[in-house]
Amino acid sequence: MDTLKKAERTEQPKKKKIHIDVTPRQILFMVAADVLYALALNCFYVDNRIAAGGLAGIGTVINSFSPIPIGLAVFLMNIPIVLAALKTKGGTYAVMAIIMTGVYSGIVDLLSFLPCLSYDKLVAVVCGGILYGFAAALTIKARLSSGGTDLLAKILITKFRSLSLGTLFMIIDGMIVVAAAIAFRDISAAIYAILAIATCSVITDLMTKGFNKAQMFMIFANENQEQISDTILTELHHGVTALRGIGKYSNSDRDILLTVVKPSQSPRLKEIVHRCDPNAFVILVSANEIIGEGFEDTKLTETVQDRKWDEAHKK
Repeated sequence: MDTLKKAERTEQPKKKKIHIDVTPRQILFMVAADVLYALALNCFYVDNRIAAGGLAGIGTVINSFSPIPIGLAVFLMNIPIVLAALKTKGGTYAVMAIIMTGVYSGIVDLLSFLPCLSYDKLVAVVCGGILYGFAAALTIKARLSSGGTDLLAKILITKFRSLSLGTLFMIIDGMIVVAAAIAFRDISAAIYAILAIATCSVITDLMTKGFNKAQMFMIFANENQEQISDTILTELHHGVTALRGIGKYSNSDRDILLTVVKPSQSPRLKEIVHRCDPNAFVILVSANEIIGEGFEDTKLTETVQDRKWDEAHKK
């Protein structure tokens, strides 16, 4: 019997430990995003009764009719969303989401003493929408979430992969704005809120599409091609591909060097090419997005199931 019990104990599956791996850079991005969210709310939206979507919009309505702080209301509403993220994004992601939600809620309430900077609703819409858009983009860059419609959109995008984050924000927050307009009984506030959401969506899409921007160089060098390639590999840490071509003017074979670098590395690459071959002909093409080794991939649509599939096929 003892042997049987030991066997049963050994057969029981081990519980997976939740491993929290967050870099200082991610924390910096998230805190900056939370501060931007809080500034938009407290300095532009709350006193102008602009419920610009999100759980903060619902929190603004609740705060208008009760003494419940906006941050606390947001935290409580985030709990069921985080539980949904537990299944879709995994335990580590959900734990980090609830932690970052607490940080976000705390910052919003801590900065609630700030005065409204403008009672011109159009100014408030533009300024608040820009702050919201930058904040949403920073949370994507950090690959973390402060909860709310940001997290809800990241859950839904795993199901509706053809939509952009900006579009999902527009849909989700639009429904919240309608509910807020009914509560406030003010159609003009709803119109201003929709304009704020549109501003936020445009900024978010522009920022997220620009995270992986790069510069593609096609280098036609007559001298020191190997030196150019070796220098790019060793100093810029990017690969170089030699494309075989024929120069029709001279009717001779030649190699065309193709490489892709980050925009900040472009001046350095130009200097390398000029140093190795001052007469080299260079074509520079802007790339809207680069995915792969050496460049970041936000993997917005990735789910726990996707990661399991990838791990199984790597073995």
